[in-house]
Amino acid sequence: MDEINWIELIIKVTLFLIASYFIFYRSWLKSLGNEVAKLSTRKQLTELEETVKKDFNEKLESYKSKLNEELALKIEPIKSDLAKSNITHQIQFGVLHQERAKITIELYKKLQEVHSAMVIWTAFMHPIIENAEKEALERTDRVNKAMDDFRNFYIVNKIYFSLSFCKVIDSVFQEYWDKAWNYNYKQQRIQSGQLPKEFYKEYSEEMSKISKEIREQLPKKIEEIEAMLRKILNVED
Repeated sequence: MDEINWIELIIKVTLFLIASYFIFYRSWLKSLGNEVAKLSTRKQLTELEETVKKDFNEKLESYKSKLNEELALKIEPIKSDLAKSNITHQIQFGVLHQERAKITIELYKKLQEVHSAMVIWTAFMHPIIENAEKEALERTDRVNKAMDDFRNFYIVNKIYFSLSFCKVIDSVFQEYWDKAWNYNYKQQRIQSGQLPKEFYKEYSEEMSKISKEIREQLPKKIEEIEAMLRKILNVED
């Protein structure tokens, strides 16, 4: 039952109570007047007064009892509808929270994968397991895949998060994206062997700076996101 129907029913019940009371009261006064007109002595008036009081109280209690029964019949369906609406709301909220919790956890995993892939990719030195060129390509592919997975998942699930939270995520992801693009461009220019010597040192220093920022600055921003995610999941210390 919506709010408008609820208000209309309250108004109808109130008007019903008022009208019923005055109809009953006026009928009782008319009956009393007819009885008084037949009496002449003070004693008879006194006896009538007592009788009338008793009769009035009995009829009033009977009327109140009947009225309560009628009101119960009218109000019970309302209570039932409200209870059903409340249960439905709780179920919908519970399902929504469960789904949001799953998405929140998955988003955090994908963000951590982006960071981990970037840290390893931009490291100054890499151990060679079998094939240096193949392993370097795998590190690059891992970064590209982590970026794509995070972006594609986040875009279709933004609706579960507040605008303020989305702004933080957008900003952090854009920072990862920009650093990845700059690092990859400079790395390819150096590896091509076509970079003029005067730019080699500059590019190398810029790549080192990007690597350092990823290791030292971005973890602090991830910690801020972690705190926001804990609030979403109602995680208490």
